[in-house]
Amino acid sequence: MSKYRTIDVWNKVYGKQENVYDYAGRLMKKSACGNPDSAYHPTLDHIRPLSAGGCDVPENIVICHRDTNEEKADSFPHWKTNGKRFRAERVKGRRTAYTVVSID
Repeated sequence: MSKYRTIDVWNKVYGKQENVYDYAGRLMKKSACGNPDSAYHPTLDHIRPLSAGGCDVPENIVICHRDTNEEKADSFPHWKTNGKRFRAERVKGRRTAYTVVSID
């Protein structure tokens, strides 16, 4: 569980955009923040999971569709979601910052 709220992170990352696609290509809608029954529900995911030593800091968090988050689960540093393969790469010079990179 993160101390950050999805809507706050959305506003910081996407501003006023109402519809965006996550890194796996799934459509998310700002209006679905906080609505787990929506087919477009965005969630916060720790790139390096807390269970794998990750930190609850913005540099380790990505907004992604609920299904993307569930498929990734606690996988790290490689995972497959929405039929695509990804890996986490540490940002050079930053101990807790990661980016998601497609390897397909």
